[in-house]
Parts: sequence; C-alpha cells; structure tokens
Amino acid sequence: MKERENRMEDSLQHSYSDELKRPNIPYGAHPIEQGDYLIDTIAINDLADSVLKWINLRNTGAIIYGDPRLGKTNAVKYLSRFFDIKYGDQWETFIVRTRKMKNSNENRFFKYLLKDMRHELYDEGKPDEKRERLINFLLERGDRSVRNQIVLFIDDAQRLTSNEYEWLMDIFNELESYGITLTTILVGQTELSHRRNVYLSTHKQIVGRFMIQEQRFYGITEQDELAYLLSSYDNIAQYPVNSGWTYSRYFFPVGYSYGLRLENDTDVIWQCIHRVRAEVGIKKELEIPMHYMISIINYVLKKYGANEENKEWPTENMWREAIIESGYVNAEVIQNQ
Repeated sequence: MKERENRMEDSLQHSYSDELKRPNIPYGAHPIEQGDYLIDTIAINDLADSVLKWINLRNTGAIIYGDPRLGKTNAVKYLSRFFDIKYGDQWETFIVRTRKMKNSNENRFFKYLLKDMRHELYDEGKPDEKRERLINFLLERGDRSVRNQIVLFIDDAQRLTSNEYEWLMDIFNELESYGITLTTILVGQTELSHRRNVYLSTHKQIVGRFMIQEQRFYGITEQDELAYLLSSYDNIAQYPVNSGWTYSRYFFPVGYSYGLRLENDTDVIWQCIHRVRAEVGIKKELEIPMHYMISIINYVLKKYGANEENKEWPTENMWREAIIESGYVNAEVIQNQ
C-alpha cells in the first residue's frame, strides 16, 4: 500500500513538473520579447464586421480613422491575415503605406505602390511604365480571385493629395473596364475624416469613389474590452503555435498552473489606471490607445515573467509601474495641456 502511494505521489510530481516545463525558446525570440505579434480585440472585431460588409457590397472606398497610437496599423495587419486565412481565394488583399513627400510625384507614387505590393520591378522604368506595370499586376491578381476583386488598404492616408487620388482613380477606372473591382480602404488619423468633409465641397468625385463609408477606430474605453484583450493572452495567443503554451502561461507558468489568469486581474489593472490618471490630473474621457496597453502588458510579462525576475504572478505594484513606464501617462499629460 505504501509503495502504491509513493508511486502515485511520484506520478503527480512528475506530471506537475511536466506542466511547468516550458518550450525551449531562445532568449529574446518569443513574440512578446520581439514585440512582433497581433492579438484580437473587440475594436478589431467591430472593424472586421464593417470591412467585410464593405467588401461584400463591393463598395469602392471607405475610410477608417482615429487618433495616433490607437492600433489602426496593427488592426489592418490583423484583418489582412484573417482575410488571407478565411477568404484567401475570394479576393486579393494588399496593404500599402503613404510616404511623407513635399510635393506629389507620380514616379514615386507608383514606385512605392509597387514596392509595398512586393513587385520585383518596382523601381524600373518611367512613371508611365510603372503605372502600366501596376495595373497589369493588379489585373492578373484580381482575375485569379473568385470575386474578381482587389482590396487595397492605404495606411497613413491623411497624407494623400488630390493629385494622388486622381492617379488612384485612373487605376480604379482601368481595372473596372476589365471587370475587376478595386475596394480602397483609407486608414489614417482624424484629419482624414476632416479631409472627407472638405472634399464634399471641393472634390465630390474623390469622396464618391474613395470615401463612401467611414468608421472611427477606438482604443480601450471599457473594462470589458480590457478583459477581452487579456483573455487572448490566457487562452488564444500561443508560441510555439498550437503548443498549448499561451503567452501568460509561458511567462508565469507557476501562477498559471494554480489557475491564475490575466483576465481575472482586469479590475486591478483598470482601477490602477484610473488612480494613476487621477494622481497626475488627467480628466479627459478614458480611451487607452492599444499601443500603450500592449506596452503595459509586455512590460510586466518581460520584466517580471520567467525570463527575468521569475515572479509567480503580477501584483498591483507591477501593473502600476508598467502603466507609468509605458509612456502612456506622459502622453496623456501632454495631450491634456
């Protein structure tokens, strides 16, 4: 009997030891340490619903706008990856970004479009040749999609000039003449929405082609939104993929094995954010840009997780420190002045 109990105890200890044995990932290689990962949020889900509606209705254009650092660029990356997985053969998705230029330049405009679409010959030839190369590339990619449709996200679109919209319109018209729909989704700061209002009086054809719909992208404004985000670290985001080692489990394996979860710390973190804001006199309505919320979470996981100080689980003081060190407070104070 005693021997059997010892075997059971050894088995339980071995099982617990295996539960805490983390994957062998080189130091600094985890997505949290590299800062290179995309994670689901309620705001992204809301945005996905709208964008899918625009695509299915074959809207020619729409705008997504919001304040800096809200996470618009990462949201678009997330949507692009999601579309490729779920609707890969239905339409072709591209993400391009505008560059800040003193004056509109047709050669650079087509060059950077080709470059961001990963065309090998993006820098070859004169502007007209680049334009034809881009159109032929999009015709080929659109023609091989089931829906004969191209979805083009343009990031930092508040930088676009009326000339560049005219060049985009030429591309749209050329593709349309061959039966290919170009749905252009402009992504940018709040200035983009202001520009739309101005164009309603001065350039209605631009609004009618590229700004039919609009949606504001928002940061975290409610406690439930933070809980949803944290639950992704507990249950969804894993590295290595499909290993069962979620981000919170990997960095806090002991606490995780006891049943602790980041999602259950939502109230602690939320109240801590409110207290820190009150201490420095921030009175404007709470909206935490995703850039800073991710920085706060990364800070705690990296500094206090198993790769550094190896704490069992984050405490309120650790979250408070992360909120301050993330730069969120300083950014809010500057905007509040």
